[in-house]
Amino acid sequence: MSVGKWEIRAVDGAEVRLRSGQLGLMNLDVVAPVSSGLLHVTKHEITLTLQLALDQLKTGNFLLQSAARSIVSRYQAHTLVYSGTGPVGETWSVAGAAQAGTIDVDLGLTITPVASPTAPMGEIEITGSASMGTVHLPIPGLGTIDNFSFDVDAKLALRSSAS
Repeated sequence: MSVGKWEIRAVDGAEVRLRSGQLGLMNLDVVAPVSSGLLHVTKHEITLTLQLALDQLKTGNFLLQSAARSIVSRYQAHTLVYSGTGPVGETWSVAGAAQAGTIDVDLGLTITPVASPTAPMGEIEITGSASMGTVHLPIPGLGTIDNFSFDVDAKLALRSSAS
């Protein structure tokens, strides 16, 4: 186990993928860039903070992209801020809240360090899932989804932080 602080590098490719389950005939697959983040590991606790630029999100579908950006504007959710903590153990898991504008979602994440020969904490993989309850989507034919849930998936580069 590595103890220390690492900045999450906000470089091209530092993105978090949010994937929904099936919504009618389609599913929502959104990628949002990481604008900043910090991983702090002590002997007893892990703390992860992330900021995602939701106003720069991308989808693979023009209709979905327009709907997703409309949701960001409607809920004033231009930046998503996540802060989670958890105990140090064999598996690194944190629980916290993801907040963006008027949206506040409880989110548990699993963090897996990805070591290389030159950097034992060079990258981390983050996975998790959450449920938001009822969501109104501005997409013709979909409208309201009663139990909207999504999966989180990211592989992020780290840089050691002195402070």
